[in-house]
This record gives sequence, C-alpha cells and structure tokens, in this order.
Amino acid sequence: MPTIDARQLRTTAHDIFTATGATENEARIVGDALVDANLAGHDSHGVMRIPDYVARIKNGGVTIGSRLQVVLETEAFALVDGNWGFGQVMGREAMEVAIEKASQVAVAAVAGRNFNHMGRMGDYPMMLAERGLTSIMFVNTHGASRLVAPHGGIERRLSANPIAIGIPRRSGTPIVVDISTCTIAEGKVRNYLFADEPVPSGCLIDAEGQPTTDPAKLYGPPPGALLPIAGHKGFALGLVADILAGAISGAGCTRPGVDRVGNAFLITVIDVERVRGNVAFEEDVRELVDFVKSSKLAEGVSEILVPGEPESREQQRRE
Repeated sequence: MPTIDARQLRTTAHDIFTATGATENEARIVGDALVDANLAGHDSHGVMRIPDYVARIKNGGVTIGSRLQVVLETEAFALVDGNWGFGQVMGREAMEVAIEKASQVAVAAVAGRNFNHMGRMGDYPMMLAERGLTSIMFVNTHGASRLVAPHGGIERRLSANPIAIGIPRRSGTPIVVDISTCTIAEGKVRNYLFADEPVPSGCLIDAEGQPTTDPAKLYGPPPGALLPIAGHKGFALGLVADILAGAISGAGCTRPGVDRVGNAFLITVIDVERVRGNVAFEEDVRELVDFVKSSKLAEGVSEILVPGEPESREQQRRE
C-alpha cells in the first residue's frame, strides 16, 4: 500500500471534492476528516471512501451546501435533519447543537436523520470530550446497508450499528470508544480484499452460513454476512443501537427495500462540570485508569492502553 504525505493527501482530497462541486468549507471538513481517520489507523473510514462520496455527489445523493434543520426542540432534546448533506459537515453542526443544549440543562440528547455517511463515529464523542462533555452515541445506516447476521441466523438483517462513547480527561488523551456491534467493519473487510489478504477468523460467514476468511465471500454473489461481536451480546447491542438511532430519529430501523445508505443517530451528552465537577470526575477517572494499568502484563504485552490511546499513538507515528 502506498505511503502519501498527510499534507499532500489533505490537498488532494480537498481538490477532488471541490472539483465535484463541494463548497470550500465542505471540501475542507470532509477531506480533513477522512485523512484524520487514516492517521488514527482507521483506514476503513479514511480516503478509501472518496470514490464512494464522489459517486454519491454525481448521482445526486449528496445535497451540496445543505443546512442543518432543527425539526423538533425541547429544553433538553433536539431532532435535527441533515437534509442529505455531507455527513461530516452536518455531524459537526449537530454536535454544536448538543453542546449548546448540554450547557443549558447539563444533560441533553440530540437525534439526527438524513445524514450522508458521517465517517469515523469516534470523531463526534472526541469533539465533545475536548469540550469537557461525556457522551454516548448510537448509530444506524438509515434502514439500509444490511450486513450483519443475527445471532443464530445466516442472512443479513442488521447494519454494523456502531456505538461511540467519549470521556474527557484533562490529564491525558480523552477515552474514546468507537466500536461496530459486529466483529469487523465492512470497510476493514474491503481493505483486506484490496490487499488480497484473509480476514481474521470468526468475522465472516459465506452465503451458506459457513465460517470463512475470504473477504470476497462477503460481497458474493451470493453475499455472505458479518457476525455480531461476542455472539448474542453483540447482537443485542446492534439491535438496540438500531432502534435508538432509527426509531427515535424517524429515519427508521434496518429493513428490506431501503437502498439509500446514510446515517441516523441518537447522542446523549452530559456536562461533567455541571453534574459532578471536573476536578472530582477527573480524579475518579485517573484512579481507575492507574489501577487498570497496574495489572501484571500478559506475555508479549509491553503496556496496557485504554481506549483512545492506541489511536493517539498511531496518529503520532503516522504523522
């Protein structure tokens, strides 16, 4: 796989998006978000997405210059509509709504629908954590992108339905959990396919329900399926993420007959200073992290890292 200077990659991404009609602001935000995903080691959500995005722009799937619309608002809740704008652009605007709500009432929630692919979901809890806010985010694919077999089944019935959580830390990198509720993100399978390498065992089944490490089996024909993480536990998480993201936002849950892939979400945000105080909260988090890291190490392991630290280390290395 080629290595490209990150600054040049940002320029290239920006130029591609502006050439296909995106505004300067959209091209900068989306291009930077994709490169940042690569730098953090999440190549499945990096510049490999550019051809998909360009195709969506050309077929009218992206509304250039879209404005975020607040559809419903209460003191502690907002429902926002991205009007099929770029997911990274609309997503960041939606987080500003969440920040404003949490600053007023300490605990707030925002649901969103009609967003194009929002990229790496960890970006959004990270954005909030850098502002001193904790958050938990449930995401689905707007009823489309059926990829995951239910526990006990062999046919695709759910999407990857990620869950992302952010916890601020003034003394270190924010703790950011960003996981698909299936064993592996589809984009990572695509990376293995491009590299002509096998997928780790336990991630895929073929169309007959047989375990496979061949990434091509996911795409078929006939297509195989991804598996939920940890069997019934991952299936349960994926199911409720689908409901919380889709049914509350009005985007709908994963179902047959829906082909327009986008993202819908529900994010709950807590202003730590308002509900606990940053100093006390930070002390609890620090003590826990220190205790966890004090464990004796397994053979071959040099250090215990908490969520968010691997990405930070990888970004430093790649930069």
